[in-house]
Amino acid sequence: MHRFKAQGISSRHLSKPKWVHPKDKITQWNIVRGDKVAIIAGKDKDTIGEIKSVNRDTNTVVVEGKKLSKKHVPKQPGAPEGIMRKEMPIHYSNVMLLHPDTQIPTRIERRQVEKTLDDGRVVKRWSRFVHGTDVEIPKPSQKYNDRSGDEKFSTTPEDTIKETFHGVSLEAPPLPEALVKELRNPYKKRTVPA
Repeated sequence: MHRFKAQGISSRHLSKPKWVHPKDKITQWNIVRGDKVAIIAGKDKDTIGEIKSVNRDTNTVVVEGKKLSKKHVPKQPGAPEGIMRKEMPIHYSNVMLLHPDTQIPTRIERRQVEKTLDDGRVVKRWSRFVHGTDVEIPKPSQKYNDRSGDEKFSTTPEDTIKETFHGVSLEAPPLPEALVKELRNPYKKRTVPA
């Protein structure tokens, strides 16, 4: 708590994260963001939800719309009464992945499989399988693909350079020569305008 006070942050709004001993941290995570999981313990037991986020430092996941708690905040459009519902983290051991065909909670195992890429190369990748069978559990596709560059760079580099340096001559400096010499002189006393 003192760490937050030193930064000027109230501990009411930003709670201290739970410390997990390094030997207790899960090294091989089989659950990723976007997976459909069943909650097997806690107040939302026997319900199904989608993983919203994964915290590997505290071995917890946040399931969308599950384990809701009330948070008192100043009145705002999202919380007109001043009470906001917030999803709280659930421990990794309290959720199970669903079987892709039957949609029931199931144990899983990891195996290395050889996959052929689009360019013809054969690579080994770790995949998730239903325990004791050959049914593969696919990883979910990304909802927001930030890696696609088509929308980001719709302007060609030539057009960008032309617009940026339109009417600018790079032969002469942008400031008058006398001002540049004055700024470069280390022995000139500068006065601060009042």
